[in-house]
Amino acid sequence: MEVRDLLQQTSLFAELSEADLEALATSTRIETFKPGHVILREGRVGAAFYVLLSGKVEVIKGIAAADPAVIATLEAGDFFGEIAIMQHVSRTASVRALAETRCLVIRRLGLECYIERYPKMAAAVESALSARFGHS
Repeated sequence: MEVRDLLQQTSLFAELSEADLEALATSTRIETFKPGHVILREGRVGAAFYVLLSGKVEVIKGIAAADPAVIATLEAGDFFGEIAIMQHVSRTASVRALAETRCLVIRRLGLECYIERYPKMAAAVESALSARFGHS
């Protein structure tokens, strides 16, 4: 399946035209992570946004601490890495693969262009953020 088709199956991008999906696909790649792999590290600069295609990840605060806190578990169809991209801050948590995990990885600049062109996409990401973490 092509990246464009995978993007179209993701609710955030379902309303984009074929041409827009093709353009966004040029900023997107598919990556596979083994169980235990730390995909994102808390405190680092965010350069990409991730959409889970398959597998499962855990979102962890204080991964290097003696008592890290798992704040969410995400599965296929969920996304992560949006806080650093949307709010231009360092990563607020780490994300670790619990199973073999495939993700669409969208580079920051590619996503920012589409958020500017499609404010509905930004609203959908913000809504999911609020639902997931209680942010306003």
